[in-house]
Amino acid sequence: MMREKIMFRIPSFYQSEMSFDEAAQVIKSHGRGDMLEGMKAMSRAWDEYLASEGSDNARFEDDDDFYDNYEVEVNAYNVVFKGMSELFAPAS
Repeated sequence: MMREKIMFRIPSFYQSEMSFDEAAQVIKSHGRGDMLEGMKAMSRAWDEYLASEGSDNARFEDDDDFYDNYEVEVNAYNVVFKGMSELFAPAS
């Protein structure tokens, strides 16, 4: 099941604040210099986690384990997602 293009629902323990510029740099680094690829890579990471949940070769034990490993990246994803969504929002 593909992850819908929505923000991560990050547990409060893992939430952190960052500027758009900081978030963009994190996502670009995750995408090897490409912000769109970084966003897609984070979506894939979540999809792969969900697909492997409960299997013998699961990379993460649970959501906490996933967020513990991707804490910075998921927060950056949400900041970039929100910032980019505002660019494409209908004019009021």
